[in-house]
Amino acid sequence: MAEQREHGAAGWDWPVEHQLVEGDRNGLGAWLQYGLFRAAVGVFARLPAAGRRALSRVVGELAMRLDRKRSRYAAEFIAQALPHSSRAERDALVLAAWRHLIEFSLEDVRFNDCVLGPKLMEHFEVELSDDVRRLLAEGGGALAITPHVGVWEALPALWARLHSGPVYVVARPPRNRPLSRFIQASREARGFRVLHRHGAVESLTRVVQGGGVVGLLLDQRARGKTMLAPFFGRPAHCERSVPLIARRLRRPMFFAACYRTARPFHYRVVASRVMWPDELARCSPEALLGEINREMERMILAAPQQYFWLHERYRNAPAAAQA
Repeated sequence: MAEQREHGAAGWDWPVEHQLVEGDRNGLGAWLQYGLFRAAVGVFARLPAAGRRALSRVVGELAMRLDRKRSRYAAEFIAQALPHSSRAERDALVLAAWRHLIEFSLEDVRFNDCVLGPKLMEHFEVELSDDVRRLLAEGGGALAITPHVGVWEALPALWARLHSGPVYVVARPPRNRPLSRFIQASREARGFRVLHRHGAVESLTRVVQGGGVVGLLLDQRARGKTMLAPFFGRPAHCERSVPLIARRLRRPMFFAACYRTARPFHYRVVASRVMWPDELARCSPEALLGEINREMERMILAAPQQYFWLHERYRNAPAAAQA
């Protein structure tokens, strides 16, 4: 694993000590699986952009046929989000989701070599609202919200460059332990640290109170103690703790998305909305979840072909009529 910095570029300390965010599957089978993954992505990630696109189409079409269950979930999700779409348009977006997942994964393997360094900002077109610029200028702790759209793994690397304090993200590791360690080392080489999803409430509280930014991906189905809130017009299980923490911390919450462009390793980042502490305090937890979901919907619809539609978003949630 890459050596961890004890202090940031501006001299701050990490508010939460380094954590191992690793899976629970180890042993020979896990290492074989990990070795095959590293070998495959190591070869395919070296393909030129046209080759990666061709590969993603072939593998994506194969995945649609083999994993019909997940593809059906995606089609149902798309129909909910885009009720006026045709069957052909929904099928095209399902394929686009598979293709984006493949191309995203291959590009992410080479992100550190191709993007990190003194020319990092040349890889980003950054569109920041006046509110976001004010937030960055003032510094201090904040929560950053993004959905699984575009290149969400690139965002923390950018915030680590733009923000004056430490940057963390909350993540659930893959079950494969050697793979989870490889992914964590790759992520943290980008200048931020990873917090385990379990026990994240205490950790992210310390980070934000210590002047850091914590990135949260909140568009997938929450588990455990949840709260129902509309997502694209249908009730969905959402993280109950997030609105409670946001109101208690009295720190800003902002929304950002990072989209792929036609150029390899070149991204467009859009950050427009900030919810300041006074606004957060006026919202009930239910109303705040609704606002969070609406902002994520907006970011997803800006580039639906780059969204991870393959998640079973409405599982175990009531239909709209029942709710």
